Amino acid sequence: MQLIVCDFDGTYYTNEESILINNKYINEFRNKGNLFMLSSGRSFKSLKEMTIKYNIPYDYLSCCDGSILYDNKNNIIIKYPLNNTILKKFLNLKKFVNAERIHYSYPDDYYNKICEGDLIGCNLVIKNEFINNKFLKEFNKLKEIYKEFDFLIYSHDEITFFCLKNSDINKSSTVKYLEKELNLNYNNILIFGDNENDYPMLSLYNSYFIGNVDSKIKEVCLKGFNNVYEFFK
Repeated sequence: MQLIVCDFDGTYYTNEESILINNKYINEFRNKGNLFMLSSGRSFKSLKEMTIKYNIPYDYLSCCDGSILYDNKNNIIIKYPLNNTILKKFLNLKKFVNAERIHYSYPDDYYNKICEGDLIGCNLVIKNEFINNKFLKEFNKLKEIYKEFDFLIYSHDEITFFCLKNSDINKSSTVKYLEKELNLNYNNILIFGDNENDYPMLSLYNSYFIGNVDSKIKEVCLKGFNNVYEFFK
């Protein structure tokens, strides 16, 4: 049995044409008794909506950068709640920048206000034009002081996400969990990604990058493709 783990935005989904071709090959892959997982920084609701819209076949959804894992029956398999002691200081960064929106990550969705439940992450979503040196300085200062948390940065088009997470939880967490629980052979796990938040899982398994990526990502991957389906071809 093989497991393919694929980042969504910029990897599985580069454009509407490619995502439909990817579906064809993933269907064939799963029909042979293999497993497929989408791994994303998106919330469950956001990622689930995309799987419905594009009829994407899958066995697992890893959401919020590996903080929570779902099966294809919408059941939570495992989650890693965030200790919110630093949340107030993280949100204080808002005064240094014009945030487009704030995502508080809960098991079922992103909210723009704190609700009851286990918080598994928080994102400040900022247009690139509003990012300034003062904000970056304060962001990096928190990163240096609170090493027990991850302060991640990744971009898509004109938007950048500044993320707060548990330092020991990332996209590789759910992959390692499935590797152990399903007794998978390490060499039968294949990873596809394109961005900084994919690096933890790309660096641990047989991996491939999609599109134009940083040299750091290229160094840990076996090869690169423009689209996921090119790997199967």
